[in-house]
Amino acid sequence: MEGILQDLVVLTSPWNIIGGVSLLAMATVWCVFGYTAEEEEAGRRLFWAEWPIPESESTSLKFEEELRIAA
Repeated sequence: MEGILQDLVVLTSPWNIIGGVSLLAMATVWCVFGYTAEEEEAGRRLFWAEWPIPESESTSLKFEEELRIAA
């Protein structure tokens, strides 16, 4: 059994590994997008998918300067 695993590692190129991992990542992202589309179509709110992120705004006070009329 160890010989089979070692032979597979020797014959596998880095490009094949990169391609397989990228295909796995794309399939995962596709599934997540499908899940969010189905949930939003059903009328449910996904808080983690909203932008801007809730409560991400700063709480500092913003003073606006009043408009001054020139003489």
